[in-house]
Amino acid sequence: MYFCFKMIKTLKYIGILVIFWSCKDQATKQQQVAKKPEMYITTKHTAFLPLLKTSKKGIGAWNEYTQVSEKLQKFLTISATEALDEALQLSDNIKKLKDSIRPKELQNASFKTRIHVLENEALRLKDMTYIVSISAKEVNHQVDKILEAFSATNSKINTVYSQLEVEKEILLKEEITKQ
Repeated sequence: MYFCFKMIKTLKYIGILVIFWSCKDQATKQQQVAKKPEMYITTKHTAFLPLLKTSKKGIGAWNEYTQVSEKLQKFLTISATEALDEALQLSDNIKKLKDSIRPKELQNASFKTRIHVLENEALRLKDMTYIVSISAKEVNHQVDKILEAFSATNSKINTVYSQLEVEKEILLKEEITKQ
């Protein structure tokens, strides 16, 4: 009888342990499910530096630049999933931009370096599409890096055209003083 009582008591403990472990597994599964929607949460990113009027006039109808700028406008408020979905198109657009630098004032090493950095950041985002366990935080950080690289590119464009404006003013003043 004592043996039977001991056996029942042991089975109760084993039953409690089984219930405890199964509840713990359920909690882990619920946490994993809760993490998944994080990829679908829309994140607002810092806006990139816009072009000045003189810069817009200087680049004219550079279609590849316009396509990249419009595409990145969509990245200002985007979820990680959408960013990954758009990564291939973005990297293709930036590749076309890199291969088609039309304004002659921008055909210099420092501008090409900025475009190259922008392309590398876009390619990193594109590579993230192949990583199954990528987190929303990592994707959003990469989107921020792309927008920062585009801001640096726009800053260089603004600097080049501002410098050209200053040089024009200096030449104009020199002509006036010569007369």
